[in-house]
Amino acid sequence: MARDTSRRGTPRGRALPAQGGAQSRPRQAARPAARPTGRSAARPAARPAARPQRAPKAKAATGRPAFLDNAAAARRGAPQGGKERRERYQRGQSAKAVVGVVGGVAALAVVLVVAYFVLRSSSAFAIQNVVCEPTEHVTESDIQNLLSVPEGSTLLNFDGAAIEASLKKDPWVGSVSFERQFPDTLRVVVNEQSTDALVVMNAGSIAWYLGTSGSWIQPTKVTVAQNQSVNDAALAQATSEGVLLITDVPSSVSPKSGSEATDDVFAAVRSFRDGFSADFSAQVVSYSAPSTDNISCTLASGVEISLGSASQISAKESIVKEILAAHPGKVTFINVRVPSSTGSSYRSIDSEDVEAGTGVTSGSASDVQSSEAATSGTDTASGGQAQ
Repeated sequence: MARDTSRRGTPRGRALPAQGGAQSRPRQAARPAARPTGRSAARPAARPAARPQRAPKAKAATGRPAFLDNAAAARRGAPQGGKERRERYQRGQSAKAVVGVVGGVAALAVVLVVAYFVLRSSSAFAIQNVVCEPTEHVTESDIQNLLSVPEGSTLLNFDGAAIEASLKKDPWVGSVSFERQFPDTLRVVVNEQSTDALVVMNAGSIAWYLGTSGSWIQPTKVTVAQNQSVNDAALAQATSEGVLLITDVPSSVSPKSGSEATDDVFAAVRSFRDGFSADFSAQVVSYSAPSTDNISCTLASGVEISLGSASQISAKESIVKEILAAHPGKVTFINVRVPSSTGSSYRSIDSEDVEAGTGVTSGSASDVQSSEAATSGTDTASGGQAQ
């Protein structure tokens, strides 16, 4: 049988033109022809590849996350990224800069110290002039007589403590400061000691100034006018100078300029001053201190208060304030030697025309032991118990 070779050499799936010269169909009609379905069935379309899964983070043998081990390795000097290396380099440069600054400061300090020790004994700053200014009680001549600057002293090596000790031989000198005026002038500034109290002994008209440092300064004479007591004149002087008055000091007290007042009566007065409240202490203008267990004080209003010993100070103040508040402008004397409702007493004025007092002392509070009725001229005083 003859083999049909009519389709040999033709593309697969393309139809041959009909024999006998008939024209073929347009090429467009042949294109829609689908490929054999058998091939499609034999080679199915490939499915898209599945998304690759990330490998689980590696863990160290210890069970910790790997990034912790990486950080530890970086601290141990393990290879690091570019950012870490830059940061590490910058830290190193900063440390070098700090070390350089510290070294420079230390070197400068050494140079200055060496220069100081070289110049402190140099004649370039030798003291040629000493300037001082007088105070109210210390004259310029007093300062010059006491001032002693050794020859060869310079503005860098003079002995300030020795100069101050020399000037403090004057009891009015409280402290001393110095100002260096280069190249050769030393200025001495004297700070005068403040007066704390005027102290009147129990005999005579001589009083002593007591400084705020607790040391005696110098004596002063109290000028007594006609029909005026020494205590009254001393109170007027103390008030004008803005200091406290202490009277009736026993003769056993022997003041000496520059020495400390260590007597027990002054310690008792100081205890009351420190123990009273600020507002009440400001009202006290004088203390009477014949002994440590017989202290009294006088207020600016003229009220005299017998305090006794320096004990239960707050309780005594409370009773005094209570009595004064209950009898405003009427009380002349209060006894709180024993601070209780039965042991305390007071004396008041019956007359409406008589004021409580003038603030001037008129004797020791120990002269009155109770609140017995008494008369003074035409003024009648009546006693009563503290409420």
